[in-house]
Amino acid sequence: MVLFALGCQQKKETAKTETNEPKPPIASLAKTTYTLGDTITIQLSQPLNEATVSLDTNAAPIVQKSANSLSILSASELVGLHRLIVRGVMADKTIHLDTLGIEFWSDTKPRPIAYSVLTTYPHQASSFTQGLEFHNGVLYESTGLNGQSKLMQVDFRTGTILKSVPLANQYFGEGITILNDRIYQLTWTSGVCFQYKLDFTLEKTFSYPTQGWGLTHTDSTLILSDGSNRLFFLSSDFHRKRELAVYDNMGPVMNLNELEYANGYVYANVWKTNRIVQIDIKTGKVVGDLDMKGILPAGIDTEANVLNGIAFLPAENAFYVTGKNWPTLYKIQLKTKSKQLVALR
Repeated sequence: MVLFALGCQQKKETAKTETNEPKPPIASLAKTTYTLGDTITIQLSQPLNEATVSLDTNAAPIVQKSANSLSILSASELVGLHRLIVRGVMADKTIHLDTLGIEFWSDTKPRPIAYSVLTTYPHQASSFTQGLEFHNGVLYESTGLNGQSKLMQVDFRTGTILKSVPLANQYFGEGITILNDRIYQLTWTSGVCFQYKLDFTLEKTFSYPTQGWGLTHTDSTLILSDGSNRLFFLSSDFHRKRELAVYDNMGPVMNLNELEYANGYVYANVWKTNRIVQIDIKTGKVVGDLDMKGILPAGIDTEANVLNGIAFLPAENAFYVTGKNWPTLYKIQLKTKSKQLVALR
């Protein structure tokens, strides 16, 4: 009798385990990558009644339905990774829900942006440039490499270093920006950002969980790159506000490096390329492309000493561009009407 009772108990536990097993998915995607505006076909392994589809938290109207598929439009304007949630009632009257991952590429091919070189200035060839920033007409520069990293104020017309403060040897300097009369300087892998007063007095430090590559700001928000295709929007005390994935029509744009915010867009060096991309910070789409091969200095190994350094001077409507250990600072102007450069924030 005891053996019989134990056998019955084991059967009951087995049955209980079986009923608690997750139900196999009903909804699936033939592919997970789409271009914004594409029709997305969701395949069903069995019919779903009262079916609904949501894209993240927004309802996605079903434009076509059959017993084995649902179709929706990728109405989101935001590129990147999203959640597709399919809900419906099965034949046994139970409610079924599937969550699928989906990735949207940009529906916009970046337009080539022409530019003219207005003039050139000398640049310290010993400077491993990681960040470049104008503030009140004065140029500030951050340099990298352990044991050589500095924050500098530079006379951009002569290349003379007017003021300089070194970083401790364990820090590899990266991007800088100036917000509310405070200088922010990133480090590469240390997860430390230094905040200075304009006289270069160190005021405080902040920590962040990613690598530090490029840094810029809007009127009130810091924008950080970490070498991926993501931009992080931070408060002035380094609290994360939001994150933005960056894509063009060919997919994620990786290796976003030095940053500059101008006329409603973020401009980013793409590491190991001669490309500066113009990013719509509302959608994450790359809408413009600058090919900088025309300014690469002769006699420099630009594969190792890459293009890196963008600073915008609003009074001149001009960008100042250089690279790591480049002997020249280039003043360029984009050949695009200003009204075409304004994006919604």
